[in-house]
Amino acid sequence: MIMVMAAKGFAPLATTDITPYVTAMLMLIVVAVALAALAIVTSRPRGRTSSATGAHRSLSDKSEWLAEIEDVRFRFQTGEIGADDAFSELAGIARRFASDRLDRDVTNHTLAELHAVPRSRSNGKGLDLLRQTISALYPPEFADATTQSHAGAVSVDEAAGWVSNLVERWRS
Repeated sequence: MIMVMAAKGFAPLATTDITPYVTAMLMLIVVAVALAALAIVTSRPRGRTSSATGAHRSLSDKSEWLAEIEDVRFRFQTGEIGADDAFSELAGIARRFASDRLDRDVTNHTLAELHAVPRSRSNGKGLDLLRQTISALYPPEFADATTQSHAGAVSVDEAAGWVSNLVERWRS
């Protein structure tokens, strides 16, 4: 029984008088515990799927990328896809490969945005190769061969060689 000091002495409070305050206090405690639990859960580092990097990256990983490049080359040679589609797919492979190596999505980056990606000791040469490869792929991929003759001079085999070179020479 809770006592309250009154002018004439102590008088007990009825349970109905304090129930709203106790309920509010319990609700605040529950919310505080929930927020603390949420803060703990969200502040923990996220578990990333461990992918081998650097010298520990498997060679089969590179061979899978090279197989994709060869598939584009083969489908172009058999007439399954045209040159424009082949150039587009090769640029996509180069961008996906670089995204995998950089641990950063660069699949939709323009050439200017690729130049804005910060270089580091570990990605510098690979990033330079990517910029060079995408720069070389831009004219055949986007230029009009009827008005820009140099765009038509690049073959799909040559472009596939550029992307293969990127994959083979990238050091993570």
